[in-house]
Amino acid sequence: MMYLFLNLLTSLVVLTGANRTRPLYIAGLFPLSEEDGWSRFFGFASLKASERAIVDINNSSDVLPNYEVVMIYSDTEGNKVTALNKLYDHIYTPPVKVALMGSVLSSVTESVGEVAGRWNLVEISPAGSSPVLSDRARYPYIYRVLTSAAGFSHAEMGIIRRFGWTKIATLHETVEPHVGTTVEMQKLAEQNNVTVIAAESFLANPFDAIQRLKDKDARIIAANFYEGRVRKVFCSAYRLGLYGSRYVWMIPGYFKNGWWKVAEEGVSCTPDELKIASEGYLTIMWSQYGREEVNTIAGITPAEYRRQMEPVVGYSIPVTGRGLTANAYDGMWSLALGLHDAEKELNRSLDTFHYEDKEFADVVSRCVQRQKFPGVSGPFGYSELGDRVGTLLIEQNINGSEEVIGTYDKDNNSVSWLISTREIWYYAGGKAPFDYDITQTITQLESTPIAILITVCVLCCLGTIIAICFIVFNIWKRQNRQVKMSSPKVNNLISIGIILAYLCVILMGVDRSLVDEDTLRILCTVRSWGLALAFTIAFGGMFTKMWRVYSIVIHNKTKRKVIKDHHLFIIIGILLLVDLAILIPWQIIDPIGIVNEEVLVPQTEEDFALYRRYVELHVKCTSVNDTIWTMAIIIYKAFVVVFGAFLAWSTRNVNVPGLNDSYYVGLSIYNTVICCVVAVPLSILNVSSMGVTYALVAGFLLLCTTMTLCMLFIPKIIAVFRKNAVAEQVNFTGNRVGSVNRPVGTDHGTDQPSQQALCSHPTDSQGNSSIHK
Repeated sequence: MMYLFLNLLTSLVVLTGANRTRPLYIAGLFPLSEEDGWSRFFGFASLKASERAIVDINNSSDVLPNYEVVMIYSDTEGNKVTALNKLYDHIYTPPVKVALMGSVLSSVTESVGEVAGRWNLVEISPAGSSPVLSDRARYPYIYRVLTSAAGFSHAEMGIIRRFGWTKIATLHETVEPHVGTTVEMQKLAEQNNVTVIAAESFLANPFDAIQRLKDKDARIIAANFYEGRVRKVFCSAYRLGLYGSRYVWMIPGYFKNGWWKVAEEGVSCTPDELKIASEGYLTIMWSQYGREEVNTIAGITPAEYRRQMEPVVGYSIPVTGRGLTANAYDGMWSLALGLHDAEKELNRSLDTFHYEDKEFADVVSRCVQRQKFPGVSGPFGYSELGDRVGTLLIEQNINGSEEVIGTYDKDNNSVSWLISTREIWYYAGGKAPFDYDITQTITQLESTPIAILITVCVLCCLGTIIAICFIVFNIWKRQNRQVKMSSPKVNNLISIGIILAYLCVILMGVDRSLVDEDTLRILCTVRSWGLALAFTIAFGGMFTKMWRVYSIVIHNKTKRKVIKDHHLFIIIGILLLVDLAILIPWQIIDPIGIVNEEVLVPQTEEDFALYRRYVELHVKCTSVNDTIWTMAIIIYKAFVVVFGAFLAWSTRNVNVPGLNDSYYVGLSIYNTVICCVVAVPLSILNVSSMGVTYALVAGFLLLCTTMTLCMLFIPKIIAVFRKNAVAEQVNFTGNRVGSVNRPVGTDHGTDQPSQQALCSHPTDSQGNSSIHK
């Protein structure tokens, strides 16, 4: 009753024309807590600007002349719960507040605005930018001095259309207004036939989300987050390489200048690394300070206002500065002008308002929405949804400083650039980055250099000619004692094995650049079989000859041992059968095929600039279980080689020229062992390149085969054509070979056999060797 009485008394005074100013109370909600430095920066600026506006309004004779505006404010601490508690304190604690100034943070404004609307309080938010606040059914009385953050998405889509990008990615912090802004961007992308290839979000640490962007090859990234996350975002981008000439980052523009210099716990990047990672990003920002030097609603220019407010807020305010000083000032003026006009429509005083007065709230809301005037933040006005109507600025981070490079007019949905396109993409060579990987892949077939192949072919041909000449020599001089005593048939077989090895060495150099895949597959099979058989024929011949010497001279010293050539051929045949026992099942069960492997060549700076990369194509002959089959052959060959080396070592001191060539055969076996130890690993592992590998393997094989060939035949050629044939000499060193009856009349007490005794009946009619022991 007392409350109604006072309101009636106040109305009576007004109607009777009493010339008295009455207080008009407005509630204020600002984040002023020292614990949250970021929101306090904006909250403090909003409070001081609102107080300055109230002073100017009260000093004006044209706006609310019969009232004195009084603001009672509270600290929300940037917290929803605290803000709601402070709102209820304002509502339940006299005097009645006719409107609400604040709050600042979008997340807090959403909660406060929904409750304030139920109490019919018109609210002016200096900075609430969440797209959700445009819902007039849910927030009927909220007016925002900033354009909805959804406008950022429209501006970013304008940039996307301008440069013809059709693939983008989004990244956002999972709080408002960033969620709503990202949803708006995704809607716009669908409407404009732009594909969102990745939509990632994060709460605290963005590293994993940015890793997923990299995995999906995102190039154009529309990101939304508060300043508290910007250092973590660009540190993650730096660590993952999502920066530079191939990427475009579009982020909110309300971060403080020099944010990258601020140290933050949990951020491992240095300021210089953050500066490098953030170079060239684009921002969308509200035009927070008027740029035209015209008188505003307060009778001063925007520049004068900034100068006057600098000592109040404690920092310089450039025209491109961040802050809510001008927004809060113009917002308070829009509220005062709306109340002034509403009083005329209501035909009653403003202090008659009570919290259930919906008519009052509707009228004030309509009047506030109609306000248009030149403000210190630029031309001022609201849309039908309660959003600020104005121009958005497009800025770019250039060397750590954000500079205006264009504007976006939401009404006309158009982007205007203040600089040339080449200047915008200064960090990308003057051209807009592409929205997907346009790098041209150039495939280079890895092949044996033709010069190396020709060289090896020439050497193999020379080796083959030499081997043929030695075979001809063997046939020509087959009746010669020196040739007959060295098992010429086995020597010819060794020569044939070496000729086959020469052919396989040539085939090893034939690759996909010279023949088609079908032919190459056949050649791969031929050379695999050929190498195995050539080794068995050539090395098997030397092995059997060494075995005969060992059997005759070392193993059975007291027996007569006759080992004919056909015995040696049988042993070689058995070795070949073992080869076939491996090769035939391999060919049937797991045949050799062609496999193409691509190896990426590291890109140079020139390659990046020209959008190209090189890939080496390696064409390999292999099978599913190639390693198993190859190891089976290697183990078998290794066993034969080791046994042959043992025989050569055991007979190392036996030297019977013309009879068994044991000395030179032993050297050949040692030579083969050494070459196999080097060549086999080289044939399995690539050494720097295919050409180098082939040259090394072919070189060792040629050296091994040619030395073996020469050591077997050249001593015989010398022995045949020298007048004093060394074949008539018998020398023993080290081992005692055997004993025979001493000739009668010998004066010496030695039992060393004479040359005649040892060499009696050395061969049969077929050239097979024998010896008395």
